[in-house]
Amino acid sequence: MALHTFLLVVSGAAATAGVHEGSPSQGAALFMEVGAARGIQPYVMAPGLSAGIAAEDYDGDGDIDLFVPNGIGAADQLYINDGTGHFVESAARVGLDVDGNHRAALWFDADGDGDLDLLTVGDCYENTLCTGTSSLRLHQQLADGTFRDVTQGAGLGRDLTIQPDTHVGGVAVGDLDSDGDLDIFVCFWEGLSFLYVNDGHGRFVDRGLEKGIQLELNHWQPVLHDFNGDGHLDIFQAVDFHANRLWINQGDGTFVDRAPQAGVDNAFNEMGVSLADYDRDGDLDLYVTNIFTTTGRHNLLYERRGAQLAFDEVSAQMGVQDSGCGWGNTFSDVDHDGWLDLAATNSCAGGHTRFFWNRLSSGSGFEEVTPRVGIDGYNGTGLVAFDMDGDGDRDLAQVSIEGVRVFENTLVASPGRGYLVIRPRMRGANPYSAGAVVTLLEGGRRTASAILAGSSIMSQEPAEAHFGLGSAALVDVRIDWPDGSHRVLEDVAPNQVLTVVAP
Repeated sequence: MALHTFLLVVSGAAATAGVHEGSPSQGAALFMEVGAARGIQPYVMAPGLSAGIAAEDYDGDGDIDLFVPNGIGAADQLYINDGTGHFVESAARVGLDVDGNHRAALWFDADGDGDLDLLTVGDCYENTLCTGTSSLRLHQQLADGTFRDVTQGAGLGRDLTIQPDTHVGGVAVGDLDSDGDLDIFVCFWEGLSFLYVNDGHGRFVDRGLEKGIQLELNHWQPVLHDFNGDGHLDIFQAVDFHANRLWINQGDGTFVDRAPQAGVDNAFNEMGVSLADYDRDGDLDLYVTNIFTTTGRHNLLYERRGAQLAFDEVSAQMGVQDSGCGWGNTFSDVDHDGWLDLAATNSCAGGHTRFFWNRLSSGSGFEEVTPRVGIDGYNGTGLVAFDMDGDGDRDLAQVSIEGVRVFENTLVASPGRGYLVIRPRMRGANPYSAGAVVTLLEGGRRTASAILAGSSIMSQEPAEAHFGLGSAALVDVRIDWPDGSHRVLEDVAPNQVLTVVAP
């Protein structure tokens, strides 16, 4: 089949007025807070330790929308993007204005009808006014774009907390039993982990105990990825005060923890998780945030050791070990030089979100440039990178006790620097290709990007791979879909968004 039958090409927009060239080292701020100007309204964080935000093109119109779960006394918020990076709060109009003390939210196709449904997760941590009896809520998207609550019928209507101090830890979605539909992995701090297996019709049954992964620990964010390359999704799970878990899928419906053998079993205060190819060697590395202390606890950068299921911890060597009281984090090539930069929230009192500029092109690791980049958000938790305004670069959205902050990327890359966005899509029950890997092939390097549904902390980033291309004129791209198929696109031009549908 000819290449053009697989691709929908959307050209990148030209740079807008008010932006500037350069880098943080040249004195000009990189990000500008624009939330109120773009339509973001006041927000109430659920009492407790953290909360997240979901960024996805839920309505399929090509731009990225935001869903913000709110605490008791405030309805959840749905910000629909008008295509220019301005948002219209529309939760009440579509039936998502629930007051449920939610912390986490995630878009996925629960019932296999091709559109995205919404899962929210909440708890009653430190909240005497909370009366909820269900930790999960599933909202099915209907043909007219509105939503209805199908929690009970989907088998998700039970309280998953086991004591008053139980706190949502994180949630992720993927095809964990390789049957083509999407399953839910949700976990709690001072609580259990639950694996809800999808029956193919949008009804879920908890199989966590029989799968061997329902432990009572201080769980935080999981990510789902095929870590050992055997065609089955595995689970990395950040754990507070105890060793992290790397649950390797055995292919028979069970999981075995291989964190000690893989070298990712640190027992610090691990919370937020990102998966990214920061060193452009073709494999995916893990970054896990912690509460930095002078007694040896710090963020962890697990560098993948080639094809082996083994990682080296290199955070101090790379200069990214300290982001204060770390929660959400995200890698993004904000200047399109081909190297992923890093942002990480800091919830310590008065703590700024930290920004680390990737200097590996000169062999020097990362440089923290927080004071010069213009991210003035304090006490942040959830953090995501997304292209708000369709101009080709990635902006940031952060939640904190201060509210939702949206930071516009104002940096025009040096002349000749391009970008490429790949949106892998599938027919069937996993339309946004959760679990896929997109690899850029350019100049003898391979740069991988994972399509995840759930990362950072209680958050979700768009199901797309964004690459800065530097001065590359043409590149090749390989897409590995979660069903085992793959496709290579040759001589792809820069500065465009490609939607690629699996054959």
